[in-house]
Amino acid sequence: MAALTIPGWLGWGQRGKQGRDRREQQPVRINRRRGASMGSRKRAERESHPLVNPRETLILVLRTVAAGLLVLMLAALVGWAASRPMFQIQRVVVSGDLQQVDRELVAKRVRSLHGNFFNFDLRAAASELRTLPWVHAVSMRRLWPNGMEVEVEENQPLARWGDERLLNAQGEPFAADYSGALPRFDGPVGSGAEMAREFQKFNRELTPIGRKVEALGLSERRAWTIHLDDGLTIALGRDSIHDRLKKFVSAYPLLFKKESTEGALADLRYASGFTLRTPVTRR
Repeated sequence: MAALTIPGWLGWGQRGKQGRDRREQQPVRINRRRGASMGSRKRAERESHPLVNPRETLILVLRTVAAGLLVLMLAALVGWAASRPMFQIQRVVVSGDLQQVDRELVAKRVRSLHGNFFNFDLRAAASELRTLPWVHAVSMRRLWPNGMEVEVEENQPLARWGDERLLNAQGEPFAADYSGALPRFDGPVGSGAEMAREFQKFNRELTPIGRKVEALGLSERRAWTIHLDDGLTIALGRDSIHDRLKKFVSAYPLLFKKESTEGALADLRYASGFTLRTPVTRR
């Protein structure tokens, strides 16, 4: 029997066998990737949706309920204690350097306000006390178990503000009865603080001649007029008021060596000097 040899036959057979091997192996690799991907998704789902432990959930709920009950019990206990008569405000200590404020009136007003040691409204009480005559500022603190300390800052009168009110050192108007001597201020509404500052400056500038401001006026057009305690009236105008007053003070001793200042008017509103009008003396 003759042997038939076909060129390339062996090589073709080997190549075909290798092709079949590759085709058989390829689905296996694909299945492995798919299996790995499905496993990753399952793990991710388990991680994102962890299993709930009923025992731990029950313990958490019981702890929350217990904490709520404890808060309610404490609130009820505090409410019961706060309603006891021993915590009602009975002792009031009023402190401060007070010359005009009635301490007993302050204490009586505090006792009349609603509240006890625990729920007494300090801010509302301080606001109420500031409505009393002569009271400028109030600070309060609790005294265990049924007391209050009230520190009062009194208004210091600086001047009379118009016909009915007083002006304190901060330039704030307040209502009170006062029979002592005070300078008088007349000015637009809201000008009290400015007039208080200028009043102090004017008095310092008048020190060399031993005079003081007895009355101070500020017009709606912002023009200043001062009346001295020797009867002299000085019209300062609106501009350079302090420079004008200083120049006049330097000339004052020469002007009034023999002349009386009572009823005289010095008009300083001129750029180059001033005029002096004195009352006519009838013989």
